[in-house]
Order: sequence, then structure tokens, then C-alpha cells
Amino acid sequence: MDPIFRLPANSPLVMTASEDGGLVPLRVPAGWNVIYNQLWVRRLPDGRVRITDSEDLYWARTAPPPWLTAEEVAEEGGLRAREITIDAGWYGRHGFRIAVLDPGWEHERASHATADLDEFVATLETWMRVITVQGKLPES
Repeated sequence: MDPIFRLPANSPLVMTASEDGGLVPLRVPAGWNVIYNQLWVRRLPDGRVRITDSEDLYWARTAPPPWLTAEEVAEEGGLRAREITIDAGWYGRHGFRIAVLDPGWEHERASHATADLDEFVATLETWMRVITVQGKLPES
């Protein structure tokens, strides 16, 4: 399966994709360090969009709020005291995959796979918000 999509007219990505290409605009809540972002989308002449076809599209980690000392983070505990990672990529015939790691690949806490670009972006944004705003790990 190629990473080429015909987006519905009401898709928020329709207006952001250009023929020159550019990064997919993501709503990343405070508390995330984006380490790697190659969510690049380009509008094709026939109106469809193409996204980068790589297993390494997006990688981000949580970071404690900079105003908290190390002692305050340790006292508070919970997700704010741990480093949570989100890894996302395109896996050929399987489509997109998002994984939540706590702290690394040996501890995958949630994953989601979809061949739908809008669903992929919505899930990625929702999971980042659930982790840093709600202080919970998402459910697969």
C-alpha cells in the first residue's frame, strides 16, 4: 500500500497540504520534546496527498515542566516523573502505527495502527494530550 490518500472535503489536512509539500501541522501540547518529525505531506496534481513513507516519521518524549526541580518531580511521581516516548511511522501494507513506550521498546504501553491519515493524526494528537494534560497512558 502506498502512502497516498484521498482526503474527505472536511478533513483538516485538506487545506494544509500544498503542491510544494510541508510538515503536517500537529497540535503538540506543552510537556513534549519533539525529537524527530518527518510527517511531510504533499498535494498531488489529482488532489490526493502523499505522505513520507518511513517507519521513522515522528518521535517525541515527555519532559517534566522546567519550573519543577528534580526533587519536586520525584515527589509528585506519576507520568511527570517518567520519560514517556511516542514513536510513529508508516509500515507499508500495514499503514500507520503509533506506539507509546514507557520507558523503551521493551515496555510498549499502547499502540494503534490505521491506514487512515486523518485518524492517524487525530490519534497522535489525542494521545499526546492524554499523557501530558490528563496524566494518563492511552488505551490501545
